[in-house]
Amino acid sequence: MSDKSLTQKIALCGVFAALCLVFLWIGGMTLLDLSILVVVSLMTMLLVIEAGEKMAWIYAAATGVLALLLLPSKLYAVEYILFAAVYPIMKLHFERLRALFAWPVKISFLDSMLLLCIVLAEHVFMAGDDYFALNWITIGVGTLFFILYDITMTLCISLYIVKLRKKLGFGRRK
Repeated sequence: MSDKSLTQKIALCGVFAALCLVFLWIGGMTLLDLSILVVVSLMTMLLVIEAGEKMAWIYAAATGVLALLLLPSKLYAVEYILFAAVYPIMKLHFERLRALFAWPVKISFLDSMLLLCIVLAEHVFMAGDDYFALNWITIGVGTLFFILYDITMTLCISLYIVKLRKKLGFGRRK
């Protein structure tokens, strides 16, 4: 990898990290919190495509730490880390499995992250019983939302790679 290529990847990560934190700040202050998480997860996935998995992990770690430090809602920062920073990178590995195996693995991952988020909300952040409830409705709605989120993310990635990537100037061979 050339120095120019590495510099471009680092710059892209820096710009995306700044945008991500601005979006998260706005999302934490409005009712758009889940919508913002979807947007920033797409940004993470674009970094996986353009900068590679290693740079995406560095980006996820950096934005996760900054989110925990800077956002007023620490629980929202944890939601970002679990669902919008880690999952898009893990999706790369899940997609390599056959669909018959990929979906159970994806749903198991989601349910594990959802359970972790609920436990952290109740026992670490003391969000109270009204904020999250660990019951079948929460898991069912979370799983349904996740399936729609995953399918939408796959469609957005396909659209980006097929139609938008070259128009934005990425993916060109020099």
